[in-house]
Amino acid sequence: MMENAVDKVQKNIETSDYIIIGNSAAGLSAVSSIRSVDREGSIIILTNEPFKNYSKPLITYYLAGKVQLEDIYFKSDEFYCENNVLLKMEINIIKIDFELKQVISDKGLCFKYKKLLIANGGTPIIPKIKVSDNNDEIKTGNNIKIKPTEKKVYPELLESNNYKDISGIFTFTNLQDAIQVQAYIIKNSIKEAIILGGGLIGLKSAEALLEIGIRVKIIELSDRILSATFDKQASLIIEKELESKGSKIYTGNTISKIIIKNGVLNETELKNGEKIASRLLIIAVGVIPDLSIVKNSRMEKEKISHNKGIFTDEHMETGIKDVFAAGDVVESFDFITGNKSNFAIWPLAVRQGEVAGLNMAGLNKTYGGSYFMNSIEILKIPSISMGITNPSEDMQGNIEIIKDFKPERKTYKKIVMLDGKIIGLILEGNIDRAGIYGGLIKNKVDVSGIRENLVKEDFGIIQLPSDYKKHLVIGEGIEV
Repeated sequence: MMENAVDKVQKNIETSDYIIIGNSAAGLSAVSSIRSVDREGSIIILTNEPFKNYSKPLITYYLAGKVQLEDIYFKSDEFYCENNVLLKMEINIIKIDFELKQVISDKGLCFKYKKLLIANGGTPIIPKIKVSDNNDEIKTGNNIKIKPTEKKVYPELLESNNYKDISGIFTFTNLQDAIQVQAYIIKNSIKEAIILGGGLIGLKSAEALLEIGIRVKIIELSDRILSATFDKQASLIIEKELESKGSKIYTGNTISKIIIKNGVLNETELKNGEKIASRLLIIAVGVIPDLSIVKNSRMEKEKISHNKGIFTDEHMETGIKDVFAAGDVVESFDFITGNKSNFAIWPLAVRQGEVAGLNMAGLNKTYGGSYFMNSIEILKIPSISMGITNPSEDMQGNIEIIKDFKPERKTYKKIVMLDGKIIGLILEGNIDRAGIYGGLIKNKVDVSGIRENLVKEDFGIIQLPSDYKKHLVIGEGIEV
């Protein structure tokens, strides 16, 4: 009987003081932290990607031709050498044995750790979509229809494990996606594309495609784009700009069926019955934590993780001793709601990796939590969202919302307050005072006395409450 990967592990064991699964923001930040304390302990980084590292926010700029491949890496080769790190690429981890402290790959490689950091990020969501194969008959030169004698069978339902079987369907969450999409566009002379999903990934993909002259149709199930953080007024500014550049946006809609021909995407059918011909579809409906390596493990059985991420404490340690987690794969403390939340945001991944690394190396550092925050620029319109921007009707307390909407200037400000304190913010078009607002949220400052100034164009430090201004002078200061 053929041995499986787990049976063969005893033949291929490597041991390291620190093993990090993931070679991106959180993992590399953890390396720097570990080395600031421990210069001798061995470190192995495992990644399933074929790249040494790269900045994920830049992959759409690579597709648009704004940056070259060599400019997308945020750590040089010297980083691994100077920090004495053994990087192992294209290692597909399938199991973690927390009792034996072993990480096992699909090829039977085993890595034994003293301290482990899980920082393998997220994985794209693939909605289940019906697939119709239009290659049931072939026309001959005499226009006689015949049935093909041999026909490859394609899936009847599009899912995460089979979408790559159909040419022309892609996700857009890593550098390999960007490289493959670029090659497909060039090879097939693509002039138009469909994007399923009007969130951050979908809109940055749309911007990149528009930049290289491809017409874009965006399909969004919600009633507006960027619905997770924007309201209708904020979305309207971006929608108008996208449409002015050649995009068409379908809100309140989704793809119910894709039609393929000879294994290639040919057409999509929307929920409302409309059909759109296109040979390129980018699925960008969202990303979830990649928990495949802890599935059916002690971590899942003891409810240390669920489908929204791995739970961590203030030290970024999981409920299993010597096992830490950071970045897009975790649920950490949200100090606005008081709950655990998943924040798939680059700066927070860096901060979480930093705290995890220091604690792995023996220090006692805490992660104070954070709140949702995202900064994005679409077609030269910058925007920042922080905290709770669309409060639910059942929230306890006195909710007050202040807005300043100037569509002709492509600017919008929205301040959400709970009991006199800012808990959410949208800045669009002009983000100059983002650091000041962020400080007010972080420090839970009562702004009820200056509420009339909050959305004014000249709002700044001079208008802040006097006690808080004193804190800025003698305290920690403020990021501007």
